[in-house]
Amino acid sequence: MSLAAGALLVALLVAAGWWPSRALLPWLAGGGIATRLSAACACGAALTGLVQVALGLFGVPAGWAAPGVLAALSLLAGARVAVAAAPEPLLPRGLAALLLAVGLLGTGAAVGTPFRSDGSKFWAPRARELARIGASEAPTLHDAARLGVHREYPLLVPSLLAPVFAVSPPDATSGPKLVLAALQLALLGLLAATLRRHGARGLVLLAAVGSAPLLVLLDVRESAVSGGYVDGADALFLLGVVACIARLRAGDATRGTAAAAALFGGALLSTKVEGAVELGIVLAACALCRPWRPVLLPLAAGALALAVPTILLRAGVAPDEPGFEPARLLAGDVLAARALPVAAGVARLALEASCLGLLPALLAVQLARPGQAFGRLIAAGAVAFLLLSYLATTMDSQRHMQTSAHRVAWHWLPALTLLAAGAVARPEEAHGG
Repeated sequence: MSLAAGALLVALLVAAGWWPSRALLPWLAGGGIATRLSAACACGAALTGLVQVALGLFGVPAGWAAPGVLAALSLLAGARVAVAAAPEPLLPRGLAALLLAVGLLGTGAAVGTPFRSDGSKFWAPRARELARIGASEAPTLHDAARLGVHREYPLLVPSLLAPVFAVSPPDATSGPKLVLAALQLALLGLLAATLRRHGARGLVLLAAVGSAPLLVLLDVRESAVSGGYVDGADALFLLGVVACIARLRAGDATRGTAAAAALFGGALLSTKVEGAVELGIVLAACALCRPWRPVLLPLAAGALALAVPTILLRAGVAPDEPGFEPARLLAGDVLAARALPVAAGVARLALEASCLGLLPALLAVQLARPGQAFGRLIAAGAVAFLLLSYLATTMDSQRHMQTSAHRVAWHWLPALTLLAAGAVARPEEAHGG
């Protein structure tokens, strides 16, 4: 029952995103079936998740009504949108087979294992609760007398998983994991659609992403699906934002692209607490590089408007304990004790092939090329964010890095891979910002 419910929800997400992907992302909607399904899944997850969170603000449980209605409306509207099919370079058969094997085998193995780590601690319990009661009244978010873990975390992904839990046994995991796996496959599909236009460089980077241990291994520390993490969704929405901004910077002035960027930005803000900083870093990097496009301000405003329900829900939630204290960044004793270990930990993360593979090294080489000012600024912002986060954490910094740094780094790697392939390289950037 759980697996069937998960498959049905994935189908509804794809259907819900069918019209938005065709209307807002015409440069992807004309691609092959894998590209179209990936774009639809990404748009559908963002749109449905935001609607579920908004309904939760008014006390409505996260059920099947919103995905069903959105899917029906999208299919009706999408049937009337004509998109010209553009010729699309094909993936080499060997690489296509590798990506398909990685996705299917990893998904099939992961969905049959119990939730572990973050999935068992708070994402799955929160999704089960949201299936019964609206987020504005959920006891685990608002009742200080009850055990709560990361009460202040945004609720987009639990709101997506809630319908599956609503019709599944209490210990079911296969259906919700299928939804998480679909988001990972959508991430690979979108990345493949953009990278294969960049020749051999793009294919090498795509192979590095597709074989990353975070995707293919089942160990709780490295597999986003096995651990029940939502970091795959964060990476997907961040990739969507960067891909749309890349199009805008390259001269795509269509309103659809800007609207898609706002949609993904709002979903990013509603997925993890890091999303606000990540979106800010991308927008700041874009503003510092030529050409700066005025559309970025409406984009940021649109993303913020879509995230208003998340902001209001978080405003009424008292965190169980502050995870970060910015004042620690000004404390000399804390910096003296943590600076070198944290810097060494971030450097080790980039070099640890068992965690992220060879991808960080390949990205460093590609981002060193001329014309990569935008990518270098985002990479610098990502590294600075990692360093400052673990300097300001209230947990033991080494333990905190061990359990989360690889996942936070993964948020950035698909988007940086897109940039490193040369998606927005411009002659005027060759000499810096």
